[in-house]
Amino acid sequence: LKWLRSRPVSRSAGSLSGAGAMPLQSSHVFASHIGHTGKTTLAYQMSSYYASKHPDVMVLIMDLAEEGDLTKRLLGGVDAAAEKVESLFGGVFRLLQAAETRPSGLTSWLWSSKFEVMEHAVKLKDHNPALPENLYLISSGAYPRQEPDMSDEVRTSVVARIRKSLDESPTTWKLFCDTDGDRRPSPYTLLAYGLCDQAIVPLHLNKGDLDRTETMLGVMNEYRQRGVIQTQVLFIVWNFVKVQKDEPMDYRGMPIPFTPTKVCMDILESCNARLYRNAQELPGLFVHTPASQVDFIKCSTAVLRVLADNVLKPSEELGLPVAEMEARISESGKKTMKFQSGDIAYDTKGETISNVMDGLKQLEEKFEAMSLS
Repeated sequence: LKWLRSRPVSRSAGSLSGAGAMPLQSSHVFASHIGHTGKTTLAYQMSSYYASKHPDVMVLIMDLAEEGDLTKRLLGGVDAAAEKVESLFGGVFRLLQAAETRPSGLTSWLWSSKFEVMEHAVKLKDHNPALPENLYLISSGAYPRQEPDMSDEVRTSVVARIRKSLDESPTTWKLFCDTDGDRRPSPYTLLAYGLCDQAIVPLHLNKGDLDRTETMLGVMNEYRQRGVIQTQVLFIVWNFVKVQKDEPMDYRGMPIPFTPTKVCMDILESCNARLYRNAQELPGLFVHTPASQVDFIKCSTAVLRVLADNVLKPSEELGLPVAEMEARISESGKKTMKFQSGDIAYDTKGETISNVMDGLKQLEEKFEAMSLS
């Protein structure tokens, strides 16, 4: 990775946001240049759980993925969302149109005092009662599209305008962005990088995914060197890890709420050693500078088990976050619960829901601890 080694990133007076800027508390993008790594699942579960834990913070989700899969889950699942496509989807397009154009064809929002991000957001509780009151969405179009190219100058201005609108809000905001698994960052993925200070990168626990992720990290680093983005990687999530037994373990000082199979542990050890070398060759790309491999693993990686189908599927098909599933079965006092999704019935044990939630809780706790440290 010698060609990817970084030089110091200059932070000019025109940077996107000052350190500790409020009331935009923090901004995180779920990113990977590989599809089906769990970006949307984590964006859905973590944003919902974060909002429920922090009712005093307004949580804004920007779904910048082409098909709007996150939007569909948040609106109650694919079936429920189908009825709302025309009226609610496409907020991203309307937001950018308001932010970019004026009758002359040049950017108007730079001179307009009326631009307001929240005019384009949907309060999700109004459409999905399973979600917290403080969760808002700006959606993608939920259909294939040809994304127009956006120059670095225009994108930087759009990003600054959006962030300024949130910063000037009387309410404290937390921003999450979901993106597509595009081999090269699309215009909307680059927009998400510009909006978000930190990235959470999920990938399968295998050397093939890591190899492709190394390319992604190099691309991110290159954009940082050019001053196009300032995004740093908060941590890597090794996703879909197979379980040997439901017993917590300690891995190099990092607690894991389950015990992975031996094969997974061997792959984890190998991949973490390689990822640590990448971090050393790309100084500044990760939020936490690795003092040692053990320190790097503890601060910059997380391990998430394969999530049970009879929990994950109804959660996504019904727009019912796992945190809400756990709350409902706890309130019912039952040991099992049935979730009906169309003609499919999912019978789920409370213990299975708790196992899934334990992994998500630990991931969210790590996210908060690493974000604030």
